[in-house]
Amino acid sequence: MDHGARGVERVWSWAASGAEAEARRRDAHELVGEYLRSVHYFTIDYRRQDVHPELIDDGPRIIEANSEWLDPPWLHEGFDAIEFGLEIATESGAVFSLTWDPPGEREGIGLQRVAMLGSGVHRDAGVGIWDVGARTPAWRLLVGRRITGVDLHYEPWDEETGSLWCPRITVRGESGRVEIVMGDAENGLLVPSADNVAVLHSGTERLADGH
Repeated sequence: MDHGARGVERVWSWAASGAEAEARRRDAHELVGEYLRSVHYFTIDYRRQDVHPELIDDGPRIIEANSEWLDPPWLHEGFDAIEFGLEIATESGAVFSLTWDPPGEREGIGLQRVAMLGSGVHRDAGVGIWDVGARTPAWRLLVGRRITGVDLHYEPWDEETGSLWCPRITVRGESGRVEIVMGDAENGLLVPSADNVAVLHSGTERLADGH
């Protein structure tokens, strides 16, 4: 199955200079002050052929069946592992997406005021879309509340050139915060990854190792 994410060119995280990193922080700051309405995860649609074989690779699929929600493939002890990224919608109608830069010479995760379809994944990608909202421990304290801060934790990528990358983003709300890192699940444990996003549950202190 062609999941349609690696073919989307984007540079949302890596910054050639401190000034460029600050510009990305300003972009992310547009989320501050907004009230969080919903959060959607964009994942590999592992169960498509079992649940809806008639769809084959025919575009995104919104996950609705209770049977699929009983055991989401992205849910792990202490964190959620998401292949492509997530989309945040606000009460004002604004939409923000968080995903990884295609790995190679540049890596990192970034946040932009665009929809995931067409930017984080192709519009016709055969991905699964999960409306997690208050259904996951990570986001339940933030949904319906005002976003009070977004922190892009930039680190040096190349000391000689002054370039930077962002392996971790913090979204803070009136009643809690969510930590998002570059990470994946391996045997149920959080491990570093260049092309996967991990959302840590409230109270989880483990962070994926960096660059």
